[in-house]
Parts: sequence; C-alpha cells; structure tokens
Amino acid sequence: MVLPVRPQDASGVYQRQIAQAQAATANEAVRRASHGGTAGRRTDEVALSANAQSFARVMESVQQQPEVRADRVASVRARIADGTYGIDAHLIAQRLTERGFGGVQE
Repeated sequence: MVLPVRPQDASGVYQRQIAQAQAATANEAVRRASHGGTAGRRTDEVALSANAQSFARVMESVQQQPEVRADRVASVRARIADGTYGIDAHLIAQRLTERGFGGVQE
C-alpha cells in the first residue's frame, strides 16, 4: 500500500536532511581544527628518475657558466689586433657541411 505524501511531510524531511548535512559539516570543521587542520589532508610527492636527476645537475652546471668566455674573446681580439688571426674558409665550409648546415636540402 502506498501512502500519500503531503507537502508538509516532504518539507519536514528535506529540512531534517539539511540540518543533518550542516551538523556533519560543522563536526568536520571542529575535528579539523582540533587536529591542526591537517587531518585527512593529502600530500603530493614527486620522484625523479636517476636520468632526470643527472640531467638536472648538468643543466644547473651549464646555467652557472658565463654566456661569454671572456678569456677566449680577449685572445681573439688580441690576434685580430696584431694581424695573426686567420680564417680558413675551406675548414669552416667543411665543418658546416659535416654538421648539416650546407649542401642541398631534400
């Protein structure tokens, strides 16, 4: 047998559910406050592979190097100034070709 539900009854059930949910939320807030707010808190962790750690060390080392090698620049400037700096165009062309910077593109 199905009993009819009156609007007042449905409203009362709904209001009791809201009150229970609010009480549960308040209880959870009290519980968290009493445990320093850390109870149930998840933490994330990251674990890097040995290769990633090695790569990070290499990158840190590279970043610590100066962008300009002052000793090399000073040496080249001195050779240019005294006329002893020479350029071997054939050697440069050979190295460019070996490294894929010249020739026919496919």
